[in-house]
Amino acid sequence: MIEKSTYKDQVISFIYRNMLNGAFKPGTRLNENRLAEQLQISRAPIREAFKELSADGLINYRPHIGNFVVDISCKNIIDTYITRGVLEGYAARCGLDKFENRDFDELYKMADDMERLALSSSENYRLKLIDLGDMFHKYIFSRSDNEQLVEFTMKLSLKSHLMFSKYWFKLYKPAAIRKRHRDIVDCLSLKDGFEVENIIREHYSETGIKIADLKKKGV
Repeated sequence: MIEKSTYKDQVISFIYRNMLNGAFKPGTRLNENRLAEQLQISRAPIREAFKELSADGLINYRPHIGNFVVDISCKNIIDTYITRGVLEGYAARCGLDKFENRDFDELYKMADDMERLALSSSENYRLKLIDLGDMFHKYIFSRSDNEQLVEFTMKLSLKSHLMFSKYWFKLYKPAAIRKRHRDIVDCLSLKDGFEVENIIREHYSETGIKIADLKKKGV
């Protein structure tokens, strides 16, 4: 049973976590009545959650049939990652002056912890890795004062993390995960806006292309 506050957001979180852990696979029909019974709430916030998830491109509504978890296409994967890189890169550049030495220390620690989590075969640790990666990038782009930029970047986070969670162990070894994120922090510490934008864009575009290639191969 969930708490009696922000029902819609908690329903979104519940559905999203089930997508991440593989319980709700692409093509799964999301049953409104079943979710209402499971979470012990009315159907209204579930319908609101469906609308938001649909707007974010995570579920697909088929008239007179229902809502289904989206199977994200290869083109959509690449588009998502490239756009995410553009938005986060610009956001990081805009907020660059707000970073201090203690911020870099915290980000380096997160990168080191990502390697540690990636070395574990535990499903729980895999989800913790995704959460920590989200925290790392949010730490960076949330320095921007542009609220719209931050909001749209966060929306793309949901979709990109879903794809990364499925393929990360085939994309990068644990040491490479650590290095790729430490390289971003190294660049941030130099306070070079052009280079910061460039490394973050490449960080995402490389991953998007790799994921799309794996999906094409049916890996």
